[in-house]
Amino acid sequence: MTTRALLLYKGYELHPLVFLRTFNRFDGHSRYAEGYDIAVRISRPAAITSSSESRVFRINELHTFSDLGMARRAARQRGKDIIDGKVVGASVVGM
Repeated sequence: MTTRALLLYKGYELHPLVFLRTFNRFDGHSRYAEGYDIAVRISRPAAITSSSESRVFRINELHTFSDLGMARRAARQRGKDIIDGKVVGASVVGM
């Protein structure tokens, strides 16, 4: 089993979450052509996932990410932006 590299940013752990966009059409195209959606889990180091020191932020993008690596990088960057206070309606205050 492999372990992922831990990404720490300003005292928070960032965990990019990448998943296939929901396939909602049946017109013969590959479901992999749909692309990836992203979310990011931000937590304090060693916080239990269900604790108040861990939050998941879903990123609603109009277009999907076609590449897995690009999606992971975008999720990490969005997590950094949330911590820096650049995303309206998303905050880590109180964690």
